[in-house]
Amino acid sequence: MRTKRWHLALGVGLLLALATACNFSATTANISSLKIGKDKDVSSEASNFAPTDTVYAVAAIANVPDKVKVKARLLSDAGPIPGAETTLDMPGSGTAKFNFSPSPEGWPKGKYKVEIQMLNDDGQQKDQKTAEFTVS
Repeated sequence: MRTKRWHLALGVGLLLALATACNFSATTANISSLKIGKDKDVSSEASNFAPTDTVYAVAAIANVPDKVKVKARLLSDAGPIPGAETTLDMPGSGTAKFNFSPSPEGWPKGKYKVEIQMLNDDGQQKDQKTAEFTVS
């Protein structure tokens, strides 16, 4: 019985050593939160905006071992809004802040969403969050 335990412990130890030697990385990088509001720090979340309001988004990027790109875009029921897309390079975990200003005519009334994507150096999406709001 002791021999079996010893072999099991040895096997697990060898697997751990092999994983470490191969630079094994199990990342749980994620967008831990997304808030939208009417001020740049989103001190108070909002879900209803006037046609002339600037929409601010704050995304918390967590557990990032290396640099990532954080892409934000604004979508309406009809799809992505042209020109309402921004990408930030982040050196690691932190806060990504975005703002979307209306045209001089204002936002058309309707339902919208802010979409945040986290991409690695290869452009692969690692996480995504959305927040919905209404312009009335």
